[in-house]
Amino acid sequence: MYTEKDLLLQSAARLYTLGVDVEGAREELRQLVAEKVPYHSPQMLAALKNFEELNAQWKNLEYEYLKLRSESVKNK
Repeated sequence: MYTEKDLLLQSAARLYTLGVDVEGAREELRQLVAEKVPYHSPQMLAALKNFEELNAQWKNLEYEYLKLRSESVKNK
């Protein structure tokens, strides 16, 4: 059975790694723009979709982490 602290640490670690992935996807978009890849090209659309999916996952996980942290503080 995981404690609240264990869950918080796991969530924080996952947030960090997912954040790194989001920044990698953001950088890929920046590179494509710098290379003047057309915005409606399959390559650009795929990169944008990847970024949006990762960013949405990050936002959901951040929400859950903050909720868990808030509950943990209340229980102390």
